[in-house]
Amino acid sequence: MIDFESVLWYLSTELDEIISWWWWYIKEISLQVLIAIVAYVCVCIFLYAILKRVSHEAWQLAGPPARILLVTAHPDDEVMFFGPFLYSVIKQKASEIYLLCLTIGGNKQRKEELWNCANVLGIPESNITILMDTDLPDDSKVLWSEDVVAGNILQHVESYKINAVVTFDKYGISGHKNHISLFYGIASLCMEKKVPPYCKFYVLESVNIVRKYIQLLDLPISLLLASNWYLITHEQRKNIRNAMAAHKSQYVWYRKLYMIFSRYTFINTLQEVSTLDLELDLQFEDD
Repeated sequence: MIDFESVLWYLSTELDEIISWWWWYIKEISLQVLIAIVAYVCVCIFLYAILKRVSHEAWQLAGPPARILLVTAHPDDEVMFFGPFLYSVIKQKASEIYLLCLTIGGNKQRKEELWNCANVLGIPESNITILMDTDLPDDSKVLWSEDVVAGNILQHVESYKINAVVTFDKYGISGHKNHISLFYGIASLCMEKKVPPYCKFYVLESVNIVRKYIQLLDLPISLLLASNWYLITHEQRKNIRNAMAAHKSQYVWYRKLYMIFSRYTFINTLQEVSTLDLELDLQFEDD
């Protein structure tokens, strides 16, 4: 006869041991993860404290370029995504900033807001160009014509003898197709060898959704992976928030949260665009 009580006691004892072992294992793993997180946060704070006290010019655009053209798709792109870059360049006064915005963002009010934002940042109104072209609709689902985008950028480069063009990369930070169109516009210029020898192209690095919203915690990763970067302090971010507030029609609650948590209001990492990289990239896409 099977002694069911003995069997149940045995199973109960085994189950208790398994639960006890797993509980110990989970506690050990949790403790190690917690220690790793605390250590990583300490590294971030340590790096930030050091970088607040040293010059960053060695990691910024070489030269620096005398004239820089920032190309955006909509009013507010310049401060939502390129704020640290703009703040640093304007503060150093070594480069003159020009801004080319390819749409008015849907209404004329946003045009005025862009000028107000530029005034807060310190960009002269005479250095700002806002296009109103039916070939460039403000629509997140529309990829603009490479030729139209490239033509407008090249015209500004040649007119103002621009030494560096800065815009979005092929992911457009948020995946917005208008943003992505700007990258393919400059890629077209590079591939067709229309870029003047005195000008270089740079793109703002897109990061994954986790890195995008961890702000200071993205600092070590950014420093390790980026060729060029621009970092501002939490005190200097007030200027960026004030500039964004000038876009009154756009400064709604979720963009206020974005301005608090996004790493793009804290650090900008740029990569230089080269013809060789573009050829390899396009070849990979074709495959």
